[in-house]
Amino acid sequence: MGWLGLDDTDHLGGGCTTWTMQHLISSLPTGTGVVGDPCLVRLYPMTEARTRGNAALAVELNVDLPAPAWHAWLEQHWREHLAELRGLWTPSTHASRTQVPSDPGMVWFDSKPPPEFYRMAVTGEVRVDEAPLATWSAGGRGIIGATAAVAWPQEVSTWEGIAWRQRHDGPRRLDDAVLGRLDDDRRLVACRDPRKGRSLLAPRGASPILFGLRGTERFAVQQGVQDLLKAEGTEQAAAWCIFQTNQGSGDHLLPAVEAVVEDVHILRGGHVALDTTEGTWLAFAPSDDLRRLAAELVAGDVVQGLGLVSHEEGRKGLHLEALNHVSGPDRNKMRPLCPTCNIRMKSSGRNQGLRCPSCPHQDIDRWVGTPVAPSGWVQPPLDRRRHLMPDLRESRANRLINGADSPASS
Repeated sequence: MGWLGLDDTDHLGGGCTTWTMQHLISSLPTGTGVVGDPCLVRLYPMTEARTRGNAALAVELNVDLPAPAWHAWLEQHWREHLAELRGLWTPSTHASRTQVPSDPGMVWFDSKPPPEFYRMAVTGEVRVDEAPLATWSAGGRGIIGATAAVAWPQEVSTWEGIAWRQRHDGPRRLDDAVLGRLDDDRRLVACRDPRKGRSLLAPRGASPILFGLRGTERFAVQQGVQDLLKAEGTEQAAAWCIFQTNQGSGDHLLPAVEAVVEDVHILRGGHVALDTTEGTWLAFAPSDDLRRLAAELVAGDVVQGLGLVSHEEGRKGLHLEALNHVSGPDRNKMRPLCPTCNIRMKSSGRNQGLRCPSCPHQDIDRWVGTPVAPSGWVQPPLDRRRHLMPDLRESRANRLINGADSPASS
């Protein structure tokens, strides 16, 4: 028994580490077998060397081969199928961030490395020389993600069913009737963008993936994948697999931070910067309702935020992935109404209180307004959330909201 990890075989112009792992699994020699579901593990979303979804793969294997023979097979597979994937690079047509050439890594561990390495790799930058030493390894930077995927403790799990295409060109075809039924299954996640009425299952870039269906229950994901694949309106798939994942775990985040708003700035492009007692918080325009809530805040508002801190020049601060307006000053302040005439009262002059313009009624000088109603947690639309970000209405998110020390159960 042991664990095999793999990462960094893709780039914007094509390739996919899930497909590379699927090919590896289908090529395993006699005397080896897969134990359970392969794991798809998302890592630190802000790492400089990320490509697309920044996912690494791991699989537990039962290996009934002498160690030298098994290591020789790993070496041969690496040399014949993976080493050639190094150095693939495609520039981005929509983002200013510099793309990094692929640098695959593959590792074999006779036993799982400590989970602390996974936590390092999902919450911050990690160097190759910080990774625990594998029983066998090959490659470069991808060793980081491959090792982190093996080290994932699987404390909070969801599932994703991935199907791969037979042809890698042309529009993807998924059956609309089945997609409509999947939308109504609460065990499935992010099937369709309700704002645009389009499926979120199929990637739009160059990739061998036909679709990926995510969910909180394995059976529901498997059934959904099978229903979609056998439907008339779905193109023929080359293969499919169910992955256990850390998506929706929130493992990349610290518990929510509470702060008081000091100033609000509307930036070029519609982004919003909040000066708070806990530093600068940024709500980007594509975050939609979250950005709108941030723009409506005023000095004195008490807010809670979840996100990652960036030190990138021009984008420094907490990049908000969720925002909660807890309390704050009353809005729409005005003079109170006269209790007799129901007419708005006026000031009688400095330090002379208020008077009714229609009757002798007088009152102390004061303002009344609309109390702030707590907003609850507001998140970006489904297609704008990080893969790791949970729906904060689910119990798995309690540790982020309440600051619990241990992850929620899966």
